This record gives sequence, C-alpha cells and structure tokens, in this order.
Amino acid sequence: MDAISFDTTVKTSLALVRAKLEKGLRIATAAELCSGSGRTRKAIEVARALEEIVSDVNTLLNTASIISRLGKS
Repeated sequence: MDAISFDTTVKTSLALVRAKLEKGLRIATAAELCSGSGRTRKAIEVARALEEIVSDVNTLLNTASIISRLGKS
C-alpha cells in the first residue's frame, strides 16, 4: 500500500467514526429526552442501541491507528 492509499484509508475510517458518533449523539439525545420525561425504562432501551456504535467506533479507531503506524514504517 502506498502513502496515498494509507491516507485515504485513514481518512475514510475517521469519516466513518464521525458518522457513527453523530448517530450515537442522536440516540443519546433521544434516551436523555425519554429519561427527562420519566420514561426511564424506554431511555435504557434506546441507550442500549449505543453498544454497537461504541464497538464500531472502537474498531474503526483501532484500524485507523494500525494503518497509520504501518504507513510510517
């Protein structure tokens, strides 16, 4: 992989991280609104959708980090 491919892959991974975090923010806001209106059980149900997003973001960040390190070697 050349330097341009590394950069493109890292940029793409980070763009996906941003998109996932934006979706996570919408979910967290909805959960917070549910909680604020006294619907605690619904808030927890909504917030559980964050689990997959957090896992995906972690994987994407690890991927970007590894690819960045490989590009420097």
